[in-house]
Amino acid sequence: MIHGMVNLTTKDLQTILLWYELAFGKNNKPTQAYTNTYTKIKAMAISEKEEDEKYGRVSGGRKD
Repeated sequence: MIHGMVNLTTKDLQTILLWYELAFGKNNKPTQAYTNTYTKIKAMAISEKEEDEKYGRVSGGRKD
């Protein structure tokens, strides 16, 4: 398992969104491999969000 801090640039996010549209667009039927990769990315994002909430690593600090 890979775990660590990853910094994404605006270009990275644009590329991810483009990839998503190409893989899962209206006229496309994604392969199982694409679906598996999407599920892993989504799980990583959820995990990071939960870690941020647990340790108060959100913009502006903790809100008690």
